[in-house]
Amino acid sequence: MNYRKWITIFCTTCIASIIFPFFAHATNNQYDDVMIVYKNNDGKEQILKQAIKIEHTYENLKTIEGTFSRESLDNLKNLPDIKVVEKNPNVIEPFNSSSSQFTKLLPNWNINSIKVQNAWSLGLTGENVKVAVIDTGVAVNNELSDVQRYSFVDDDPRTRIDESTPYDTDGHGTFVSGIISAGISSSKYYDDIAGIAPDVSLYSLKVFEEDGATMESLLKALDWSIKNHIDIVNMSLGTPYDDPILRNAVEKAYNAGLTLVAAAGNDGIGKDVEYPAKYNQVIAVSSVDENNQISYFSNTGSKVEFTAPGSDIYSLGLRNNIVQDSGTSFSAPHVTGILALLKQQYPGYTNEQLRKILRNYTLDLGSKGKDSYYGYGLVNYVQTTPEDVQTLSVNAITKSSANITYTSTEHAVIPTEKYHIYVNNQLVATTKNLSYSLSKLKGGTSYKVLVEAVSRDNVSTQGKEILFTTLQSSPEEKYIENNTSTITSWINLLHKGKSLTFNTQFAPLYSISTGLTASQKETITKYNKKINLVTISPTSTSNYIKATNLKNMKKIKSTTITFGTPINPSTLNSSNVYVYSGGKKISGFALKKDSKGKTIKLTSTKELAKGNYTIFINNKGLKTSKGKAFTKPIAIEFSVK
Repeated sequence: MNYRKWITIFCTTCIASIIFPFFAHATNNQYDDVMIVYKNNDGKEQILKQAIKIEHTYENLKTIEGTFSRESLDNLKNLPDIKVVEKNPNVIEPFNSSSSQFTKLLPNWNINSIKVQNAWSLGLTGENVKVAVIDTGVAVNNELSDVQRYSFVDDDPRTRIDESTPYDTDGHGTFVSGIISAGISSSKYYDDIAGIAPDVSLYSLKVFEEDGATMESLLKALDWSIKNHIDIVNMSLGTPYDDPILRNAVEKAYNAGLTLVAAAGNDGIGKDVEYPAKYNQVIAVSSVDENNQISYFSNTGSKVEFTAPGSDIYSLGLRNNIVQDSGTSFSAPHVTGILALLKQQYPGYTNEQLRKILRNYTLDLGSKGKDSYYGYGLVNYVQTTPEDVQTLSVNAITKSSANITYTSTEHAVIPTEKYHIYVNNQLVATTKNLSYSLSKLKGGTSYKVLVEAVSRDNVSTQGKEILFTTLQSSPEEKYIENNTSTITSWINLLHKGKSLTFNTQFAPLYSISTGLTASQKETITKYNKKINLVTISPTSTSNYIKATNLKNMKKIKSTTITFGTPINPSTLNSSNVYVYSGGKKISGFALKKDSKGKTIKLTSTKELAKGNYTIFINNKGLKTSKGKAFTKPIAIEFSVK
């Protein structure tokens, strides 16, 4: 059936009158069936205002189809809230390519090739998985008795056939659906034929007319799939053109969680993958024959992700019969079927996770690793993936370390040989233990840990992931970490019996004392006594000095300090009073003196951050109201929580 595609391309000019009624055309400066993709609600409103007629709104795809004037289109194209304006959406064609060589045919070889029986033996048949086949519809067939059919095709009143019927009149969609979910068929002429995932919930979404599928019908099918929470979508169809309308629809479907599978194309080896298979969001499938060689008709290229049987395949026909055909159209549903089995096996997996785990169910062909013919390889349900990590937890979290623990499945079919441990997407360890200690972490930092189970054959699972944050270092601890040598030199001065400069050495050292070692704290305590330091706090008072609001500085942001012995106000200025927190001098405090020298008021002009604070009053040069020297320095402690 390769002729259909060739004639459509070769004779585009000749059959324009047949094709274009389904697409945009200009009449009296008016364009019908224009498709516009909008970015946001403002863009949507602009489209609705300027449309002559709205044909359809694809809410999930942010696309509107309608009739517009030339002036409206020119205006919309220049609006920042409009993403795409397209007057002539492409025709999408089903992929099909027949082979006349039957001499090497082995009936049902494709099922044997991908080892589906292994999945069936584990009870995997696609149950509770929703699969949509966007194609030519599905015919009435005893082996596809539980199909839900929908048509997105309009009837052409000029023909005798009702094109809008959801039933297949071509055979392509029935054949594709049979590969995915046919019940078991037996014949004296053939071996048993069965679908890969016979218990899936199959939805037939008809989009094809006699001359191809309009962009409108394909968008409706994708939009419907999003609304109805389809798990996997099979698209054995394509176009050589990168259409922005199609690209947007595919992106929206993938972002909604749908797993998208499409045929690579039937133009032959060396020809690049067609769209939508070429989009990053879609799994592109090439075709192999029964010898696991790339099929002569299969498109190839870097976008090929997997390969599957596509040459000389048996499946269901239009008339409740079994027929044989070839094409990447029939490779794609093999991948869709395997994905349905894996979706049943891993029901919580996202489309990204499902796509990744499929790599573990492949037979590497061609060049080692991913290549342009076979992608990651032939889909093949040989269970080499061990059971995934069952639990994962993080405990004993400190500023610089944490301990992770995990469990494995007992009596697993494929036992776990070892574990890969990733931190922030970097492999940090391979171990056989069920716990691992992380070290040299940064305080107050978030980390993502992924633990994968790995089999003896070095096949890894999807893994479990957990997030945690290390404990935050206090300002005192941060200052100590960054100024270790300076702090040591200050302590050494005290050990030698020397004095510290009050405002630049003693004040910062005192403000970080909670983070120092026991011996360092003892050294500072001895020095405090030597200089007669008076210390008060919300829980420690003195007749020498008092201070208000120490428990409520976050809200009130000011304290009134009362001296037991009045001072001479002229001897006290801002150089005598300062505030430290975590080793750093804090700015933004305003000083107001009482004219009688009994009190001073210290007010913060900005919000106080969480932490421990100390108000220091340096007694150097400070005199009492009677002219005597003020002999004791002062430290007033408070905390902001």
